Amino acid sequence: MKSKMTETKDWKIDTSILNAYQQSSWTNDYFSETTEGRYGVYMYNIDEWRMMSYAGLIAVYTNKDHSESLVNSGITRIWFDSGKTFDYAPLSDCLIFRMPAYKDGSTKPDFPFLLIKPREKVFAFIEWDSASIYYGLNEIQTEKLIVKEVHPKDLSSVGIIKRTGEIIDITNLVWFDIKNFDQALNIYHGEIDKSPNEILLKKIKRNWWQRLLSRER
Repeated sequence: MKSKMTETKDWKIDTSILNAYQQSSWTNDYFSETTEGRYGVYMYNIDEWRMMSYAGLIAVYTNKDHSESLVNSGITRIWFDSGKTFDYAPLSDCLIFRMPAYKDGSTKPDFPFLLIKPREKVFAFIEWDSASIYYGLNEIQTEKLIVKEVHPKDLSSVGIIKRTGEIIDITNLVWFDIKNFDQALNIYHGEIDKSPNEILLKKIKRNWWQRLLSRER
């Protein structure tokens, strides 16, 4: 695979300070920005982790003129697709990736969605098997996503129960502090006990009471 480097426009990316950065001789780095240029996502060290499937490391930026990233890991690998590596939910301020997560002996499905809220500095998982690559998540309102089919023909051919149209309320997810992002794989498999981010839990509680009060009016 030889992916073409996406134009970074006026974003300043200093690869010398990225965790575990290595210049590959056969793949290029990849850059993409979200709606209205709110975030820039830089993907590097892209490699084939199984036949015809690729993964790499990420750095997330919010300031075009400053090279310091909000999120960067030299350990946690993200699934890479040259067409579209991630979804973005602007109302919820949430980046949505997929994380290769196969582990011998684990009961967890092996290809979860990985959600990152860069400004709140938290991340969470939506458990999913390898069929996650056939799906995407569209935002229908703040903190709510709907499952869409990205590759319907491929999805139909695997003969599994579809999750198309499922509504996911991300306030119900368990969120973890981004400082533990290097340990995301172990956290996903329940091997490390990390407490959810209390600030976000307080926000979720407020949203729950607001929804309750609005129904009673």
